[in-house]
Amino acid sequence: MSVRNNLSEQTLTLLTVLSINMNFIEITIAKIDGEAVEAVSDVFNRYGYGGAVIETAPPDFKQACVRTVISADNTDLLHKIQIVLALMDKALPHGLPEPQLKHVGEHDWLDTWKENFHVIRIKPHIVIQPSWQTYTPSTDDVVIKLDPGLAFGSGLHPTTALCLRILQGMSLEGIDVLDVGTGSGILSIAARKLGASQGRAVDVDKIAVRVAKENFECNRLMNIETAVGSANENGNRTWSLVVANILSNVLIEIMPDLKRALASHGKLILSGIITAHEQEMKICLREHGLTIAERYVEDDWVAYVTGCAA
Repeated sequence: MSVRNNLSEQTLTLLTVLSINMNFIEITIAKIDGEAVEAVSDVFNRYGYGGAVIETAPPDFKQACVRTVISADNTDLLHKIQIVLALMDKALPHGLPEPQLKHVGEHDWLDTWKENFHVIRIKPHIVIQPSWQTYTPSTDDVVIKLDPGLAFGSGLHPTTALCLRILQGMSLEGIDVLDVGTGSGILSIAARKLGASQGRAVDVDKIAVRVAKENFECNRLMNIETAVGSANENGNRTWSLVVANILSNVLIEIMPDLKRALASHGKLILSGIITAHEQEMKICLREHGLTIAERYVEDDWVAYVTGCAA
């Protein structure tokens, strides 16, 4: 990984020049992990068109590529992202790699992002199949057909893979599930295909909710409720299982609503936590009367299965 102490003048100048001529500018930060993924994703989710795409490659998923696009004629936003990335490069322990810049038309972006998504297995049984590819399943496969859209991962990121591993190890038959920060809807689909009887998927991004609905239809799951919002959009009820795969700072912020959405003997799956932030997450859980029943680790990422303290 090529790490720079600061973003070069050439890069920032090129980014500005490209913005004059094209519909979109694609900004990519490649070969990062842990804290850097969390930080860059937060910036791209805040400022990018449709949010951040987080991609990792099998077999080990150890490093990620985070990308977004911005409107080419929004020079104010462009300048803001330049400043934030430059500050972040200085603040992170290992800095950031040089951003990869590519000018694209809207048609190019809509087509070429699909090249990064392939059929992948999350052991033992889940198979994620991009909706535009073919796959012949074996008897034990649980196939999730997915069209992640512009802004959402395909199950390759360790935080999502951790959730899928946890769900496969649970007895979900007849369970009702609230999926907070649903993104592509992958966790809601997995839960239903693994036996859950009811589901509700919520996201603060209305684009995510639209994409999730389309993926539910693609998987012939027509009765999963959806809503634009966070954990407070709980359908005025409590849930036996709540899943939240979101960055840890957001998890801490919405913990009161997550706790309110959880049935008294229910389970709460939390993912999106980097190991460096575990202590503050544990403090937050204690403050809200939640205990950790199980802990799962993938590289720098941690997921918990929690429940209400006895």
